Amino acid sequence: MCQHPLTPAAVAALVFLGIPAVSSSEEIPPDETIDQVVVVAHKDERSIRDVAANVTVLSRGELNAELATSIGDAFRYVPGVDHEGAGTRFSTEGINIRGIGGNRVAILVDGVPLADQFDTGSFSNATRDFIDAGLIQDIEVLHGPASALYGSSAIGGVVAVRTPDPSDIARRGRIGGEILGTWRDTDNSAHGQAMVALDDSSFGLLAGYSWRDGQQVDSAATDDSLDTRDYARETILLKFVADNRFGHAFRATVVRQEGHTLSALNSILGAGRYRSTTALEGDDRQRLDVVNLAYEFGSPESWIDSGMLRGFWELADIDQYTLDERAAARTPVSIDRLFSYDQEIRGVELNLWKNFSGDGITHRAGLGVEYRDRRTEEFRGGVSTDLATGERTNVLLGEVFPLRDFPISDTVETAAFIEDTISIGENWTVIAGLRADRYELNPDVDAMYLSDYPDYETTRLDESDVSPKLGVIYSVTPGTDLYVQYSHGFRAPPYSDANVSLELPLFGVRAVPNPDLKSESSDGFDVGLRWYGVRSTARISAFRTRYKDFIETKVNVGFDPASGFVLFQSQNIEDTTIEGFEAGWNIRFGGLEQFAVDGSAYFARGDNEVTGQALSSVGPAQAVVGFSWYSADENRQLRLKGRFTNAYDRLDESAGDLFKPSGHAVFDLYLTQKIGSNAIARVGLHNLTDRTYWNWSDVRGLTPDDPILPYLAQAGRTASVSLNLVW
Repeated sequence: MCQHPLTPAAVAALVFLGIPAVSSSEEIPPDETIDQVVVVAHKDERSIRDVAANVTVLSRGELNAELATSIGDAFRYVPGVDHEGAGTRFSTEGINIRGIGGNRVAILVDGVPLADQFDTGSFSNATRDFIDAGLIQDIEVLHGPASALYGSSAIGGVVAVRTPDPSDIARRGRIGGEILGTWRDTDNSAHGQAMVALDDSSFGLLAGYSWRDGQQVDSAATDDSLDTRDYARETILLKFVADNRFGHAFRATVVRQEGHTLSALNSILGAGRYRSTTALEGDDRQRLDVVNLAYEFGSPESWIDSGMLRGFWELADIDQYTLDERAAARTPVSIDRLFSYDQEIRGVELNLWKNFSGDGITHRAGLGVEYRDRRTEEFRGGVSTDLATGERTNVLLGEVFPLRDFPISDTVETAAFIEDTISIGENWTVIAGLRADRYELNPDVDAMYLSDYPDYETTRLDESDVSPKLGVIYSVTPGTDLYVQYSHGFRAPPYSDANVSLELPLFGVRAVPNPDLKSESSDGFDVGLRWYGVRSTARISAFRTRYKDFIETKVNVGFDPASGFVLFQSQNIEDTTIEGFEAGWNIRFGGLEQFAVDGSAYFARGDNEVTGQALSSVGPAQAVVGFSWYSADENRQLRLKGRFTNAYDRLDESAGDLFKPSGHAVFDLYLTQKIGSNAIARVGLHNLTDRTYWNWSDVRGLTPDDPILPYLAQAGRTASVSLNLVW
């Protein structure tokens, strides 16, 4: 058996070895406190010290220094936050926070929610891979349930992405720009981005363009490559900002993104799975259009200190075309499949904030209202051609194409929230919030759906819930904060679970809607300690979240003698629990200002309290430790990053043995060199020891003998280089 490089005890040891002893001489004076500003925790700019939760912030500088070109790269050194679905056709399905992922995590780009992901199999895979790392200014991650501010989609947490403003690229009254080019050995990819901006005294303009082109990621576990992939993506960002310097500002943002992937999918779908398959090719296209208009107003002298009115429109369009040639079958056929997924979102929100005080107590009170309308349409088409006779049919495996896996669905979400941050004296802060949500699901049954499922009764939903939160922060000393927070979350049954429709007569399988599906709910507790020193910071927190009525998709509910089918249906899991801890630190040594140590750690366990089995979505313990050296003039930086992952054998194997990835330690080295005043060159060496390893999110649920496993291993030793020009 492989030795575990990282046990929970070892994680804790790493944490406390990295946290310097707290003493009054080392604490930072109140007027010098490191005061990081975050937005995601309150929908309003606040000091991190006014947040009773764990928030991770990734800056543009950090992403560039680590040569991040994808959302997976961005979260490489954030334990407890994983990108899911790296073995799928689009490489990234979504984000997992503390063992909760998919559409249970809200992903926002400049406040606009990304479209949902949807998966009915390898031929039907709509992901949330719409975040281009090249046009990110910063990312804020709120760990844990956040329905008190963000509603049904945030029961697992929030990932808030902000794109650059003109002021981030150009100095006041000037035109500025940036060009960045990156090459990665990992997937033989080239990435380029260019931005130009004008930041005038009263308005700003920004135009950005990002381009990516690459191939499949090589595996360290095999020299063979059954899978070939060529991908390309282009993103255009346009932004206009008008600011009259009297507390009023207008922002208009337009995003257009198009992606195209050509694949020979043998490693994912073909060899070893469909032995009659002689060719399997994919032609996948993604498109995202976003129009985001925001009006910011208010001042301390007016009736409202700050306010924001936002309206947005978004259209996500995914098309997957698959050619499946089975020349070795008893009846040689060529099968053409088309999967289409479209989601259009319209929304408006208004947030207002006001400060007031009295009797030694100050308030930062907020009020917000939201309206969102989503229209989701999906269908599958298919044609089979007999290679011997040329005869064509639209009946495949007993399914008659085209068909829908759920009816066209309109979901309407309306909500209102209140929040008050109450400062009592110099030491106590109380954060109280409450959000009321109403969720309506209205299926639109058209002729296509009726032709395939004439006897199905669709489910309409009208769900409401109230999500409170209460947090308390106590400043033990000017540089030490202790906090505790309770938060309630909820998630209404989504359209795909409430009205799933799938029938495979050849296999005797039928999925049926569940009109009795209940909303998910969560109750989470976080306790944490943050410490700010003269040259160092540290944090540690523990969490426990209980989820009730967790929705499990397509559960086998038994044989139906009337129809002769085995029935599948989305069902509620009565009770699940996830608990663990997170920690992080950053140290600059006294007398050794050119050296720094940073790191973070995470451990969690999840349990299905009904069956006693582990939750497979909760991954292994992880820790990251980084060592940095800066030249005296700070023109050169050398960074060594180590990622330590525990072996993982706590699995639900009630249905059979599952693959258990071994523990591993992976080391990466980065060199940054300034060239003159306008250029920065960077070199990255990844997996220095050429370790063969697997990420848990890539292999979850696979059996030990699955032929795809060797191709899902991470790349061996690779290199990246980039050149950044700024003016």
